[in-house]
This record gives sequence, C-alpha cells and structure tokens, in this order.
Amino acid sequence: MMTALAIAGLAVSPAFAGTIDITLDESNTGNYWWTRYQYSGGNDTQSGFVYGDGDGLVFSQRNYQYYGGADRWFEERAIYIQISLSALGGVSPEDILSATFNFYVAENSSDTDVTWLRHLTTQGTAPTGDASQQLAGDANVISSAGLTLGWNSIYVTDFILSDLDKGCDWAVFSILSFNQEQDFNRILSIYGGGAADSFRPYLSVVLIPEPATGLLALAGVALLLRRKRR
Repeated sequence: MMTALAIAGLAVSPAFAGTIDITLDESNTGNYWWTRYQYSGGNDTQSGFVYGDGDGLVFSQRNYQYYGGADRWFEERAIYIQISLSALGGVSPEDILSATFNFYVAENSSDTDVTWLRHLTTQGTAPTGDASQQLAGDANVISSAGLTLGWNSIYVTDFILSDLDKGCDWAVFSILSFNQEQDFNRILSIYGGGAADSFRPYLSVVLIPEPATGLLALAGVALLLRRKRR
C-alpha cells in the first residue's frame, strides 16, 4: 500500500513537470511617493515615481505625524508591479498546475494596520510592462500582516489563469499605502526588479506533466524498486 501511494505521488509531483520562472526587470516594479511637511508659514511638497532606491527596494508606506498647530508631516508610497505573461511562450491555462509570486520582504511594520497585495482583475487600461503606469489592483490577494521578513511565496494561480483566459499580456499587482490614524509610521518594503539578481521577484509557473512524462516517471520508480529488491 505504501509503495503504491509513493509511486502515485511521484507520478503527479511538480518535480516531473516543467517550471517556468519569470524574473522581473527594473521597469516592472516601482513606487509612487509624495511627501509634504506642513508648518507655520507654508508647505514643502514633493512627489514622483521611482523604480526603486539604491538597493532596488520599493515601498508601501503611510506616515502621518502631528506635532501641534500647523506642524504636520505627511509621507505616502504605493508599490506597482507588472509581470510578463508572454514569457510563458504560449502556454495555455490547461497546462498550468500552479503559479506563485515570490518576493523578498525587507521591512514590514503592519502589526496593527494592514495593506494588501492586490491583483488587477479588470484591466481597463492595457498594461505595457512599465510600472510607472501606476495601475492599481482591485482584488485582494494577501494582507501585509500575513507577510514575513525574507522570501514570501504567494499562491496566485487563479489570478494568472484568469489573466491568460482574458488574453492579457501582463499580470498586474499593487500594494497601496496603509490606512491608519495619525502619529504612526507604517511601512512595507520589498526588493523590486532593480535589486541584485538573488533578490529580484519572480513568478514561478509549474506545468502539468505530459502523460508520457508521468509514465516514464512510473517506469523509473518501478525499475528502482526492482533493483532494491534484488
């Protein structure tokens, strides 16, 4: 019984299927930011879009500090992500076993207030692969409270299948700024496409093995079992 179960498990294991990893480039990730220091006598406001800082980090953040009177400090950031689906080389949804989005979290202070990794399900504007479009998701994937420091592997199979069914060239995700009260600084930072190769985010797609592949795997296991018995 145990042997039969083991063989059956090996026959459908992703180890016997192909895996396609789509690593993001610098233009595929970035964050929009704005800051305003409000004080007696006027405001100092700045804003813009960056593909990442010197380390390739991108940020989701909200910082609102009130110092009394007209003295206030505002800081807000939102992350935008686009992943190429054309890199799958014409793979159909029926060929996909699973898809995970993998990224490295450097900082996460969302212990009380949370933001969300969101997927853009309704693409009213055609993505180009450039995150500076600032296309924001409209479907929650995972709360920032569920992310840990280091690598996170997020199951996004249903979202990728939906995008492929619609003929989308890009899968779009975002992490908008936190929703919080004053006098707290909430920040989530992840390594984007401009980071060192070992930290760059990627989509990993596991393909369903061909029937012949499964049969070969079974034959290989059976041969190993015969050799062990001898």
